[in-house]
Amino acid sequence: MPLQPLAPGELPTHDVDDRLELVLETRKLAGACEAWRGGDDSESTRLRCGKQMFFYETFDTTGIPERLLVFAQRHYAGFYGRGFEKLGLVADPASEEGLPLGLAPSRGGSLAFTCAACHFGRLPDGRYAVGFGNTGFEYGRLIASLGGPLLLSFDLDEPTVAPAIRAELKPHVLAAKSRGGYDFDATTLGVVLLFRAQTSPFTVEVQERHLQLPPGTMDFLSPPLLDDGVWTPSRVLSLWNLPTREEQARAQMPHQLLSWNGGVPSLEVFLEGFVALGFGRPHDASAFAPLRDYVQQLRAPKPPSPPDDDGARLFGERGCRECHAGPSGEGTRVFTFAEIGTDAAYARIYGPAADGSACCGLDAGSPYITRGIKAPRLSGVWAATRLLHDGSLGSLEELFCLTPRTAPGHRQTCDGLTDAEKRALIAFLRAW
Repeated sequence: MPLQPLAPGELPTHDVDDRLELVLETRKLAGACEAWRGGDDSESTRLRCGKQMFFYETFDTTGIPERLLVFAQRHYAGFYGRGFEKLGLVADPASEEGLPLGLAPSRGGSLAFTCAACHFGRLPDGRYAVGFGNTGFEYGRLIASLGGPLLLSFDLDEPTVAPAIRAELKPHVLAAKSRGGYDFDATTLGVVLLFRAQTSPFTVEVQERHLQLPPGTMDFLSPPLLDDGVWTPSRVLSLWNLPTREEQARAQMPHQLLSWNGGVPSLEVFLEGFVALGFGRPHDASAFAPLRDYVQQLRAPKPPSPPDDDGARLFGERGCRECHAGPSGEGTRVFTFAEIGTDAAYARIYGPAADGSACCGLDAGSPYITRGIKAPRLSGVWAATRLLHDGSLGSLEELFCLTPRTAPGHRQTCDGLTDAEKRALIAFLRAW
């Protein structure tokens, strides 16, 4: 059975701090999973193992060739930043090669994404936080550019590299080629990847589409990983304050309403889908238990702003609670795109065909396919720098139309409200 939520201050892990080493708790987590697998099912051991899995467990999913990532760090840290920090990731202080947290050893000599790639990062106030939907992670730029340095090493005008990436990388490639040993490294890596058929298969058009993704968004069902046939950018959500069974019952929620389309009923099902879509090895549900229990306990960090009573009153009076009635401000059902007014392309994710059949190895009738959209949890929204399901807005001021809008939809925060009411509601949300 899932663990019951602990009171604040009782968690055996330390998950928010301005010092990275205090959040990583390397010594404290060492051996926890070995102890759990050896039969120690105590609460402390399970949660410490879960945190270790959060950072380093890939479940043997498909990854990026490790040698390609090491090559990028060895010769192109000026472009990517150490640990790809210029793309919003966090460098692993234990990695001698300068690799990031959130990419861990997986099968076939690859490094695959773990939970920490998307759900760990720095809050706007500088603190590191586990569970934070990393809205600074430039996933599209990472995927679109990673093969570029190697290809341009052999031809600076390589036509299969997007022009924008070619222009940015050329001076870095020229500088790298001027250093001793580079050509040998590039040739060796090129031979290895060609032998393994692991060169990038996606077109310039798809690369350019990835380059247009705002930070904190992704379409992971697109080349070079999978392809469900529809472009569906999705904002990375924070994992804080997932509703417990008791909270679901009180709010009359059908289940946890995970994923942006609200179709995933539980963390177990979400993790099973993550492994299936990543071509990982099949797992018994019990293998996910520590990670599930750890994530279930994550709570949003305390907001920097004090509560706003006027905003709290308006949140109820102006109908916001009709859509955000759940225990952490989430919706209690799946909404149609017509109700929300946002781009409906996401309705086709996982199953673009009109007959509703599932793609990408998912079973027919998969709960992942709802054709709708959920209202997300509002806990920790003060830390979000991307909003709406596709991340098309960059601030609460944009959402409430106090600054120029860059995307349609969710007009409930724009129409029928005075500017004073909008500011009060923003203040309320920044204290959630």
